[in-house]
Amino acid sequence: MAAPSAPDRPLGDLTDAEIAQLTAQLKDDEASQRPLVGSLEPLADLAQEFPASSAYRAKVERLQLDGWTSLRRARGDGDCFYRSFVFALLETYLPLHPTHAAHLFAKFDSLLPLLTASGFEQMVWEDFWEPLRDLLYRMGSEEKDGGRRKDGEARLTREGLLEAFNDQETNSCIIVILRLITSAYLRTHEDEFSPFLFALDDDPRFIQEGGAPTMRQFCEYHVEAVSREADHLAITALTRALQVPLRIAYLDQSGLPQFGAAVDDAEVNFVEFEEEAAKRGERGIDGALLYRPGHYDMLSR
Repeated sequence: MAAPSAPDRPLGDLTDAEIAQLTAQLKDDEASQRPLVGSLEPLADLAQEFPASSAYRAKVERLQLDGWTSLRRARGDGDCFYRSFVFALLETYLPLHPTHAAHLFAKFDSLLPLLTASGFEQMVWEDFWEPLRDLLYRMGSEEKDGGRRKDGEARLTREGLLEAFNDQETNSCIIVILRLITSAYLRTHEDEFSPFLFALDDDPRFIQEGGAPTMRQFCEYHVEAVSREADHLAITALTRALQVPLRIAYLDQSGLPQFGAAVDDAEVNFVEFEEEAAKRGERGIDGALLYRPGHYDMLSR
């Protein structure tokens, strides 16, 4: 008779490794029940998920007082930064004149040669690029006006964008092409980014690998691999590659006690990426991304 699987045995009989595996499986099962990108919902819904006296709740309520009203959730599967970033970016460009979509397309298109230069086969990355490329085509002008959208085809709508991002295959391809662009930019700008790898010497993710990784190791294991959370270095590289200003609101317990937190004392830290691009007039994401430990969602006013 086969030994009972971990879920069929008492928790007290499980090893630490089995408990960790079971916890990860439960998280994956819960995440799989959520849409890849959710509908807009009131930010107040998030506040209700935390105890009334917690620092998290105080900071969500602080955001509300500062004019933030809505939340759009991304599935928490390790790809949530890339998914939130690109959805919010495309959603920002949707209501603009089609020439803005053409400008955004040109940004992505200009980075594709870096993929080949970094050793990625064109016949492989082209398949991953196609779904994002087609969405950008549908946001732009018709062919008769110099665009790539078929004459008579309606422009992409917010509903169409949401439907596309909730298609598993489309979503997965878009995540992969963003990861490849991030990796290629890091690899081709190694002199600029390598010094930051030394800060990872004490990072528990890399201790078993013997300390700070090489740039190639970092990209292979922590950027190109799906379901790996994006860190500050990857976010910096992607926003710099695309020259897209980005704000991230960090929802954590810093600056306030765990219990008895007051809204008036709460302050949410925002980190700005690509401020120089903003000064040059490059359009960023409307709103911001909202970071909670291990997860990103989309925040709007």
